[in-house]
Amino acid sequence: MRVLFQGAGAVGIAGAALFTDAHEVAVVSRVNGPNTQAAFPRRVSVLDPTDSDRPQAGPGRCEGENGRAIGRRAGNGDGWSVTRVATTRRVTITSRAEAAAAGRWDLIVLTTRPGDLDPEVASAIRDIAPAFIATTSQVEGDLERTRAEFPDAEVVVFGPAFLSERLEARREVSFWAPVGAPRFLVAGPWNAVRSLARGLGRLVLPVPMATVVLPPTVFIPFVAELSVRDGNWAALKSHLDRPAKAASEAVRARLGVPIPVFGFAARIVLEALERTVPIDVTQYAGRHFARHRGQTRDMLSGWALSADGADSAEALRELIAALDESFD
Repeated sequence: MRVLFQGAGAVGIAGAALFTDAHEVAVVSRVNGPNTQAAFPRRVSVLDPTDSDRPQAGPGRCEGENGRAIGRRAGNGDGWSVTRVATTRRVTITSRAEAAAAGRWDLIVLTTRPGDLDPEVASAIRDIAPAFIATTSQVEGDLERTRAEFPDAEVVVFGPAFLSERLEARREVSFWAPVGAPRFLVAGPWNAVRSLARGLGRLVLPVPMATVVLPPTVFIPFVAELSVRDGNWAALKSHLDRPAKAASEAVRARLGVPIPVFGFAARIVLEALERTVPIDVTQYAGRHFARHRGQTRDMLSGWALSADGADSAEALRELIAALDESFD
């Protein structure tokens, strides 16, 4: 398929890098530029077992910019090493005019919320007339806004199944995607989802809409608490009760079922992320989500408004107030 990512941020560039082996892919920046450019996002992963004391980039791996594996060795002395390595990929960033001139794109992935699209950008997307549009925004109402903005396209929701970050100081994108896992969960009208799954293969996993919307209702309240704590991971782990209660309220508001979320379970998950993800999540999370505090607040507000009565959204409203105070 021919896939165009709208938005040259972390999700757009990393998503394009993950699609580029199997499909024709490009990225359009929100800032319209005259010339095609190249980005070189770096996929962080781990090495396979080895009996060497030196990090190696084994079969099927690519090295970092200096031709060597990047990271540090860890293990128990029996030959098993877990070493961070970076695979550098090339992604094309093009202008809106060049994307339109390149012919028909089958799928456009919006990494920008529909309400944040400039009128010129929205008009250019309508002129391209893709068969499918995927929105990565899961703010309450954004799916309906996307459908209203692009009535001639089949609109679905893409839930990213990877971590990505753009480091503005170095204009570099780093990302991590679990080996063998799909890159996006996709939900929406069944005919559209089935067509995309056929065209994109294992890069996407068709799921019910509830499966896409459930993860944000659970983890976004913890993201909000992290922002309230100025990105301090240790402080978040010491204050898990409020986001756990807010997550329970969000799940009930969004899905209509009472699923409790417990602080001790959240601690187990956070500590598992620290051990298993080959990036420093304790630093990544604070930096990444600080850039998206407005979207975090909008998600919390949407769930709070959907709740049945003020008492059923008490923790959500308290978290929103704390987040607002942290903006000052």
